[in-house]
Amino acid sequence: MATIIRPKNIMEDLVENKLGELMRSADMCCCERCRADTKALALNKLPPRYVVSVGGEVYSRFQELSTQNQVNITAAIMAAIRVVRQHPHHDAKYA
Repeated sequence: MATIIRPKNIMEDLVENKLGELMRSADMCCCERCRADTKALALNKLPPRYVVSVGGEVYSRFQELSTQNQVNITAAIMAAIRVVRQHPHHDAKYA
């Protein structure tokens, strides 16, 4: 059976790795809906980083660890947090 090869946007993983920490530090709702909305808004502000091979993923992750890339990811998440905090889409039961 042939191996299925799919492109992967590793920016999703990089945002996911910082998301929980930043949401908690901003003292905001961390329900599934607020988390998904925040992640989507942040990813829409960041350039995608698609990789296919394991080697390519390692190289791209190494590049993403640069200080400027980390600043860009953090800034995009914090901007998304501000929007979601002001306009949450979750049910009142989560508030």
